[in-house]
Amino acid sequence: MTDAPLDHEGKGRDFSPTDLVAAALGSCIITVMGIKARKENWPLNDLKLEVNKKMSSMGLRKIETLSIQIFMPSNLSNRQLRVLQNETENCPVTRNIQGSTNIRIIWNKLTEDSKCV
Repeated sequence: MTDAPLDHEGKGRDFSPTDLVAAALGSCIITVMGIKARKENWPLNDLKLEVNKKMSSMGLRKIETLSIQIFMPSNLSNRQLRVLQNETENCPVTRNIQGSTNIRIIWNKLTEDSKCV
């Protein structure tokens, strides 16, 4: 079930269609990274991803920016990290929206204090 946000004549109770686009991008990125990691037998325990969506404030409503923060396990080498970063370019969702949406990916390594539970 989806709903429009409050500022666009909806009730804002459910995910909006553009929220689903943001979620699709995040899940696609995680999926292509997971496929590569499985092929290479690299553990991706504690991998964490957050997606933030910013809508345009002028003109027609559209997604202006999707900011993705990826928190990588600290046990990965710099080479493994670079390989996985390159894999994200093969995400089909990215390829489909990159011409009309600004996509920002921020890479972080997880520390003991920031591990997912």
